[in-house]
Amino acid sequence: MACLYCQKGSNTFSRLEPIHDLSQTPEFTIHEIVGESRNPYREIYECLDCHHYWWIRVKGTGDPRSTYPEYYEQTAELFDDQRSELIQNPTVSQLLQHSESKFPYTFFPEILETISKREPETLKRIFLDRVPNLPSSAKQWLRKWFQKQFPKDYNEEKGRGFPSHASLVIPLANNELVLVTEWVAINQCVVLSEIDDLYTLTAIKLPENKVLWKQTVNRPFLEGISIPYLFYQSGYLCYFQGFQKGSEYFSQLNRPNELLVFDLQGNLLLSIPLSFRCYEILSTEECDVSENRVIQNFQFSILSDTLYLPHTNEVHVYDLITKKILQKIKTPNGEISSGKVFQTESGVIFFHTLKGVFAVNENWEIVFQYQSKYHPVMIDSNLNFYYYYSIIESIQTGEQKRFYQEKDSDIKLLFELASPPVMFPEGILIPFVWDKSFLLNQNLELIKELDITSSDTLGPHSFGTNKVPILVSDENITITNDFDSIAMIDFLGNQLCILPIQSEVLNVFSFDGKHTVVILTCFDEYSEENQVEFIFLDHKGKILLKKILPGPEGLSVSFDGILIFSQKNQIYSLDLFVESDQYLKNL
Repeated sequence: MACLYCQKGSNTFSRLEPIHDLSQTPEFTIHEIVGESRNPYREIYECLDCHHYWWIRVKGTGDPRSTYPEYYEQTAELFDDQRSELIQNPTVSQLLQHSESKFPYTFFPEILETISKREPETLKRIFLDRVPNLPSSAKQWLRKWFQKQFPKDYNEEKGRGFPSHASLVIPLANNELVLVTEWVAINQCVVLSEIDDLYTLTAIKLPENKVLWKQTVNRPFLEGISIPYLFYQSGYLCYFQGFQKGSEYFSQLNRPNELLVFDLQGNLLLSIPLSFRCYEILSTEECDVSENRVIQNFQFSILSDTLYLPHTNEVHVYDLITKKILQKIKTPNGEISSGKVFQTESGVIFFHTLKGVFAVNENWEIVFQYQSKYHPVMIDSNLNFYYYYSIIESIQTGEQKRFYQEKDSDIKLLFELASPPVMFPEGILIPFVWDKSFLLNQNLELIKELDITSSDTLGPHSFGTNKVPILVSDENITITNDFDSIAMIDFLGNQLCILPIQSEVLNVFSFDGKHTVVILTCFDEYSEENQVEFIFLDHKGKILLKKILPGPEGLSVSFDGILIFSQKNQIYSLDLFVESDQYLKNL
């Protein structure tokens, strides 16, 4: 007896069978569809007369709310010639060609067993290159197979995070863990590591991989809100250590205990106990404009070797050369300083508070002040105040500008900000939660409306200190939106590229003002380790490199494009430009 295709020319078959006994799954005779056949793979049958391949499967169907099916459905699909070729003559090239074609779930692991006997070295290269467009079942099979067949290579590559040209910078002690790395010069990187609750800062000079200095510090601020605790600012290395409990029930109100400021030779200049305030906005009137969220003022500023640090209702000014305090400035009306400080060309120093601004002259006398009733999301360099519900207030003219979404019913609703606005040359970008962004000029006039937006970081569940999803570089603006897209536009609002993504954006930054780096969460069946996807873009949004790396702990990039990353107790470096050349050649 021949198959249905031989008899009738039919290439599909489907039927329902009612359930009579819930304890048994009905048995359908494959013989009715395929005739005389053999079963090369699970759910795949070959007709011995015409040698066509059929995919025959059985599943329960009926009311989806019911635990038990009412019917069993049997379907049969005749494979086309292209997929049949993979079944008949499995090779790596055929596998890659049909990696996104429809097959039974168990098919790829089964066929990989056959291919591995013929082309083990090719499969080894697929695993090392982490070919992305393979099904999950194939990736899992390859990981287990590689670990079993090449245990030495597996452990070596696992330790290096699988980059093809990574170089070992320095190995640490066996149980030492890298927490973060930070570039403080073109060829100098500082590593914070921990071993047995002992924390150490280590400065390394590259490419010589020479240790320049070491400093022991206390435990960094890790509890509660997520903030950078080791970072470079205006020629100094800054470190938040220790922990103050802000609330017994609300960890987002916890804060660091001490600020350490080092010079780039590793000398500790200042160690300052912190008295930062943080609190929730709860007022109904306040929420009508600013939205309910936690306010934290961890920021401080360093200008011309002078540190400006919030301290309750004062700003303490330190000279980093003499290591002495210069002044304690009482803020107007007891306002809390946000830590943002700017100096004008005439020498006047502007301080941002959580609700306004004030300015002092060279004698530290207050010469200007303004305080809003509400908490602005951002204050720009023209002293415009931006509030959550799409209100811009100019303190120089007293005018307010509002942005509405007009419905078909003529109802107008205020837009809500998705993330803080960002300034760019000659304008400002405002992202809204309803997949809209506006480009404004310096006069706050609308230049362009865009049908893209950023990650929502300002809603009622936000906590004052957030990742910034928008990056302004020398020539463009990159707008990232979690689980949606990476978009790049020029300063006129023209779209340069839009890349769909399916994961969370952990960070977006530029190391040289021209190239953009986006780091995404990555859950990849090639590995069981914590890892990230690293995307390297040029100024037009072209992908120069996509790579899976360990992390994000210990990952940073120098001005010259040298990537530092860590894998357990080892630190590696990778030249992004060399790696991108190789990546583009392989496309």
